[in-house]
Amino acid sequence: MLHLANATYSFGNLVMIRILGARLSASLVAVTIMLLAVHSVAAQDDDRTPRIGVVDLQRILQKSVAAEKVRAEIESRQTQYRQDIGARENALRERQQELERQRTILSPEAFTEHELEFTKAVETLQREVGVRNRQLEESLAYGMQRVQVEALKIVARIADELALGLVLDKSQLLLVATDLEFSDQAVEQLNAEVTSVPTTPPAE
Repeated sequence: MLHLANATYSFGNLVMIRILGARLSASLVAVTIMLLAVHSVAAQDDDRTPRIGVVDLQRILQKSVAAEKVRAEIESRQTQYRQDIGARENALRERQQELERQRTILSPEAFTEHELEFTKAVETLQREVGVRNRQLEESLAYGMQRVQVEALKIVARIADELALGLVLDKSQLLLVATDLEFSDQAVEQLNAEVTSVPTTPPAE
């Protein structure tokens, strides 16, 4: 049971949505991106060593126009949600204050009934906040995953054009020769071909 005399409601803390960036999908971005079978090793150098390329996948995603639109959309929805939740929090706060004023004039039974109704209203709002937070997180993750998929397609295509047998993620390397990297080329093609992606997962 909720006791109004002792309870402290931090309505302003109900919405705890942090947009820090979607987690990279483990199935898409491994420690090393290996794009094999682009060209047979036999068709490459005489020593049969596969040609190697490097990309900075994190930078490609950061510079992606589509990824920026995903982040902007989620932030806009977050602001909208906060405004809506804030208005409902204020209404609950006023309701709590009114219930406190009625404590001395209501019978114990009537006060308890109103108190339970108020508790249910608070719990309902808290559940809704949780649902909305999950929806935002899922939309952000799905949108960023779609960008990752398109980015990897382009990386694979460039690797094919350059006859590379192996492509490594720069974040996992200590030293990289600049002539091995083709991140800028990938960014340019990604932004030319993919300017937006959906953020709503398909219905199951």
